Amino acid sequence: MTTSFPDDTASLPQLISLTLDRVMNGLTEHLAGRGFSDLRPTHCVNVLRHIDCDGTRPTVIAQRAGMTPQAISELVGHLERVGYVRRVPDPADGRARIVVYAERGASAAQAAERYFTAMERGWAEMVGDRRLDTVKATLARILSGDESTTDTEGTTT
Repeated sequence: MTTSFPDDTASLPQLISLTLDRVMNGLTEHLAGRGFSDLRPTHCVNVLRHIDCDGTRPTVIAQRAGMTPQAISELVGHLERVGYVRRVPDPADGRARIVVYAERGASAAQAAERYFTAMERGWAEMVGDRRLDTVKATLARILSGDESTTDTEGTTT
């Protein structure tokens, strides 16, 4: 999938969206080239990135992903069938289950980490370390701010 290069009138949300598209398309290609061709962006965005190191309950994954528990259950079931995750008893509450990475999922996560490291290194080479650090710090600051919104007249609510 090719995305046209935005002109200088693109809004920040458009630029962030296009960047995410590029990251996810590159990640999908990278993973496919390493034997994980059955992983799709929806698996990475909605399930795998929300699993904590010690496992996560499906309801928590659903909340984090902004999806229904039923939809997450379907995705987790698929990922379990193809060997990326396992559902195991929650050590804190044996009646509940948590989702953990299976060996194949852990291998895919390591491949994804290598991709992200190389991608970031490439961006630093493109724009320079200091500019990339500024972008990262700026986005982190935006994300750490409150959730207030600005209405159409520029008033913060």
